[in-house]
Amino acid sequence: MGDDTQDFEASKLGTKDYWDKVYDRENNNFNEIGDIGEIWFGEDSVEKMTEWVTENVTCGSSRIVDLGCGNGHLLLELAGEGYQELVGIDYSEPAIKLAKAVAKQRQLDNVISYETVDLLGSDWALQNQFDVVLDKGTFDAISLHPDQEKAKQEGRDGPRERYVEAVRELMNPGGLFLITSCNWTQQELMESFQKYFRYHSHVKYPTFSFGGHTGSKICTVAFEPLS
Repeated sequence: MGDDTQDFEASKLGTKDYWDKVYDRENNNFNEIGDIGEIWFGEDSVEKMTEWVTENVTCGSSRIVDLGCGNGHLLLELAGEGYQELVGIDYSEPAIKLAKAVAKQRQLDNVISYETVDLLGSDWALQNQFDVVLDKGTFDAISLHPDQEKAKQEGRDGPRERYVEAVRELMNPGGLFLITSCNWTQQELMESFQKYFRYHSHVKYPTFSFGGHTGSKICTVAFEPLS
């Protein structure tokens, strides 16, 4: 990865403690009023990712994992489209608790499995392979990890670089990686993942213009692993 890749200031959004507290609250809300919680990046991003999967991934024969699945909303939508080998992982145990409860309520716990996994702190990626890897905001959060800046100063790989490698380890030959981000542009994502991946396609979103520049609030890019 090039040194010109953008860096972000460390944030609580990059810590496990923050997300544990978020999902503790959302579990309480689900138990009290049945609300599954916030949909990060909104419904449109979920619809766009689901649509891309249905257009590019054969239903019924592909094993799919959602990294940092949160409440599992993306996998619920894919289950609704007929996909069955669905796995969600998150390092927040309260998030997995909520995702399991929601899947059970909707009688989808037979096609979606969830597991509490610290992807960067275990060898889980080496032990599990998938045809499709999904990321909706997880790379964004990892980029805000407090250790990222320290690692760069010490000349070692930080959480962001280790995440890119872990994603590659998860993938079967011929697999696809679909990522949605609000912090990174398409070009920046291509630079961040270029060591192990090449560009496959991207999802189009409505654009806006400001100060002579055109862009969108989020981007969704698909990659395939280098052979």
